[in-house]
Amino acid sequence: MQLRITSITSSEVGAVISGITTVLEDRLCPIIEPNQYGTGIDLFVAFFVSVDSDPMENERYCIANNRSGRFKHILTGETVRFVGIAVPVAPEIVLKHAPGKLSSHLQELFLEELASPAYVMPKRFERERLWHDISTALKGN
Repeated sequence: MQLRITSITSSEVGAVISGITTVLEDRLCPIIEPNQYGTGIDLFVAFFVSVDSDPMENERYCIANNRSGRFKHILTGETVRFVGIAVPVAPEIVLKHAPGKLSSHLQELFLEELASPAYVMPKRFERERLWHDISTALKGN
């Protein structure tokens, strides 16, 4: 299963969060991608959402990305089945944390969201096993 970790942010926090998501994805991909976490699930995507200090505005973006479904791959034309979660992060939290502490905080938020997602995930998706593997990898600092 492929893993992608990305962000939807305002310009003031975009570079900081992007740097953290890139490192997080690079760290987790070698551990997660060789495994399957459910029949027919090709891709798991985590979106860190930090667009506005208004929680309702962040929530609007989260709702749009807390979902599972399928799409046609733009290059191969193959159907890709995905599961996505959105992790809301207030921009003021990003701005007040030092980069090292922010990275740890975002990892905690990611694990919390995966442990208790905002929507009912497909039954065939092995969310608990994915959470365990990611949690173990992140604790192995």
